[in-house]
Amino acid sequence: MSLLVDIGNSRVKWGIVQDDRIVSGQPFPSAAESLEKSLSHYWLSLPVPHRIYACNVAGSNAEQIITAWTQRYWGNAPHFVRSAERSYGVLNGYEEPEKLGVDRWVSLIALRMLARGPACVVDCGTALTFDVLDADGRHLGGLIAPGLAMMKQSLVRDTKGIRDIDCSDSRFFGRNTAAAVKGGVLAACTGLIERSVREAAKELGQMPELVLTGGDANEVADTLEAPCTVVPDLILRGLLRIARSVS
Repeated sequence: MSLLVDIGNSRVKWGIVQDDRIVSGQPFPSAAESLEKSLSHYWLSLPVPHRIYACNVAGSNAEQIITAWTQRYWGNAPHFVRSAERSYGVLNGYEEPEKLGVDRWVSLIALRMLARGPACVVDCGTALTFDVLDADGRHLGGLIAPGLAMMKQSLVRDTKGIRDIDCSDSRFFGRNTAAAVKGGVLAACTGLIERSVREAAKELGQMPELVLTGGDANEVADTLEAPCTVVPDLILRGLLRIARSVS
């Protein structure tokens, strides 16, 4: 059995590989102060995995905690994926390939498997990231912006008079502050995505497929005019591609 682990800024998403498919487990917070306790709660009952493949953007502390835990209980250290110049049919478009976020790199590896031609991937997490892949697997670069929660938090922190931002109002123009904030941050994210898709289409010479992942993917997808597919476990799929290549 292989264990696949996506360690994000807010949550750890994970799954085990059974019969060459991913069975996702319950996500848990990636905050260092609760991480060891969460690992024991969710992983102690698992069969000992033969291999562990991990993608980590939560910092070295999270990596050290998870490595120490897996070695203590399973005698097995994770393989932490690093961004590379070229691998698994993807050519990294960064001037310094190793500086591309590893979550974006693994998403591109998964996108290369899923897309029939040129494609864009958007990770709607703590940050919103947008990356473009052409039909030959060349990464053409991307964008990074605050995600929905980060935008909301910045308004609460830096703007007087805005406190309660929970709202279920689905109208575009809000009739109270909470609804206006919700609509504003959604419009900012969807506007960025739709503009970026149009710019990608100009560079690619055709309209790309659009794939969304991350915790806010469904909420963002519901407001997009552009056709899109939501793949919640995209990074785990990329890790599975890597695991298959070395098994």
